[in-house]
Amino acid sequence: MKLKIFPNKLIWIFTALLALLAVPVIAHHSTAAFDSESVIKIEGEITQVRWINPHASFKLEGTVEGAPDGLWTIEMTAPNVLINQGWKRSSLRPGDKVTVFANPLRNAITLNDGSQGGLYIGVILKDGSTLGRTDGQGQGSDR
Repeated sequence: MKLKIFPNKLIWIFTALLALLAVPVIAHHSTAAFDSESVIKIEGEITQVRWINPHASFKLEGTVEGAPDGLWTIEMTAPNVLINQGWKRSSLRPGDKVTVFANPLRNAITLNDGSQGGLYIGVILKDGSTLGRTDGQGQGSDR
């Protein structure tokens, strides 16, 4: 007996396989590691900018009231989301002196590169313009 597979069934099988393969792409890590109830203000100098997917990030050497001074790694959302919020690839450059607002890590640990971690909320740029929330409020980047 020969099994017949009709074209409509092939389409459904192909669609189901594509859906299964797409599941890892949908997966995303949480921002639960960051303390969304706490906002820190870091005044310092940008040392590195990474404008990459899935998350842009930057590092700055700065001072913080009530948290460790030194190197900070600030995680952001995807570049395409940042562009929709008014960012440009050139908004931050190494050497820029800025004020950053961020949610710190819940458990203050030193990352592998010696920095502390934070989740971007807003920034006052070197020219005084702002991106994001710079009023000391907010719970991080878009999720």
